Amino acid sequence: MIRAFVSAAVAAGIFFGPGAVALAQTYPSKPVRIVVPYAAGGGTDIISRQLAQKLSEAWGQSVVVENKPGANGIVGTELVLKSPPDGHNLVVVVGAHVINASLQKSMPFDPVSDATAVTLIATSPWVVVVTPSVPANSLREFVAHAKANPGKLRFGSSEPSSRLAGEQFKQQAQIDLTHVPYKGGSMIMTDMLGGHIEAGFTSTLTVLQHYKSGKLRVLAVAGKSRHPSMPDVPTAIEAGMREYETYAWYGMYTGKDVPREVVNRVQQEIARIVRLPDVRDKLNQFGAEPVASTPEEFAAFTRAEHDKFARLIRQAGIQAE
Repeated sequence: MIRAFVSAAVAAGIFFGPGAVALAQTYPSKPVRIVVPYAAGGGTDIISRQLAQKLSEAWGQSVVVENKPGANGIVGTELVLKSPPDGHNLVVVVGAHVINASLQKSMPFDPVSDATAVTLIATSPWVVVVTPSVPANSLREFVAHAKANPGKLRFGSSEPSSRLAGEQFKQQAQIDLTHVPYKGGSMIMTDMLGGHIEAGFTSTLTVLQHYKSGKLRVLAVAGKSRHPSMPDVPTAIEAGMREYETYAWYGMYTGKDVPREVVNRVQQEIARIVRLPDVRDKLNQFGAEPVASTPEEFAAFTRAEHDKFARLIRQAGIQAE
């Protein structure tokens, strides 16, 4: 009887209001924009364009991707969060979305309270990679070598979340590594191959060709399980660091007051799309696995990531700029 009552109430618009139900039924009523707040050609851009194509086919409505880079994703994200709250403006971001709040002295929005979580699209574990010059064939040997040479080993990162993957590793292993920032993962690989830095925390996709050629040594994958593209590489947990688990992630948000029914409609379509064989294959090319969490699950994940990185940044003594 309770289920019947709730179903009838929802159908009648009692719980959500007739306007919200009607909006969900007619959504999208005009072209949808997916903003990628980073430069074209990166993983976020490629994934977003594939989603846009599939969404357009499903909805019979134009879905376009616009690149709005600037301030590590802040510029494009702000554009979406300040757009009309009707769900026709979406943004796809990476972990920097929540990290910015702790690294920037001034933010034009709160990444948790001013954004509506739609779905965590996919995740990809970071990997720990070293040059052949480092006398370590395992994570334990690398930690031992770093402890014997405090501050002498350099690690590269391409953006805030990969840097914090390194900082998290340093704290848990109780070692001192020197951070060297880069503007892209390919630049880290170039400098590692050239012998300018000894280690990196990067994605499986970025390092894959150098792992296969043997030019660089991947010591561990920071996920729950081994990665299919590197089946002989242990997880950090297997290698002795029982709490080292950290991921790059791709997530979709929209504005603060977008009706829940519209958010659910978008999430359900994304969940269907990322499980299609061709989309799954594309994600796997990036070393990523589809997730398609519910809005509620992604909202909780967003808060947890925000708090985790804020704590990590404080412990590492990194100053906001």
